[in-house]
Amino acid sequence: MKNSLRAFFALLFISLFTTSMASAQFEGQISMKMYSNDNGKTDVSELNLYATSTRILIKGEENFDLMDKMTTDGLLIRNDMKDFIIMTGSDEALQVTKTEIEGLVDMLASWGGESSGSSDSDDFKTDYSFSDRVKTINGYETTEMIVKDKENPDKHLSVWLAPKIDINWGMLSERWKNMPESIDAEINGMSQELIFKGKNFPMLVEAVEGNQRTKIMEVTNVNESSVARAMVEIPAGVKLMSFKDYVFKMMMEG
Repeated sequence: MKNSLRAFFALLFISLFTTSMASAQFEGQISMKMYSNDNGKTDVSELNLYATSTRILIKGEENFDLMDKMTTDGLLIRNDMKDFIIMTGSDEALQVTKTEIEGLVDMLASWGGESSGSSDSDDFKTDYSFSDRVKTINGYETTEMIVKDKENPDKHLSVWLAPKIDINWGMLSERWKNMPESIDAEINGMSQELIFKGKNFPMLVEAVEGNQRTKIMEVTNVNESSVARAMVEIPAGVKLMSFKDYVFKMMMEG
């Protein structure tokens, strides 16, 4: 199930979550619930995605970890500015470009001993197929995609995709360089084909084992409106830090 979960979060972020600028492009808010299990107890967290024609904000009600010593309650993708804004505090945010992120991933991969770049090996490719099941979720007709678990044939992920939520993913839809082979095959493979080019959005994700289905994520509301326009602006008084300044700050704080 580990490989299947990585595939889903690659779809969502990092998740989740098109380069088309058509008039039918989605603008508004998508609310989601994320489910996790800790020692038999189910924890539920809420996540909101705000999309306009040039920007996307992914914001949680609580802080979530991005990497060691970095937590945030919001990630702003500014396709018009070609950068990412990571809210690291109430009055400060990290400003980083796609090129800087690719360089960081390459450095971390080399430290971990994993090679970067694309791979043709089937070992890293996500095995998925579509069933003949359809379901209406929040007014959207969805089709079921089955993501198989290579480690356990009795388990799989059930991902319900809505084809009519056309979001401009911008930089997220572009190919990413220096990715470890395992991540590259998932992000630049299935995500490109199904999410970015196929313009599908995951409305419900369930872990399936036998006849038992456990929710991992579900969309609770889709609101097409101009509400997102104010949300994708950097709040007044927030200071932007460069990636170098942020690293220096972390070193000083030790």
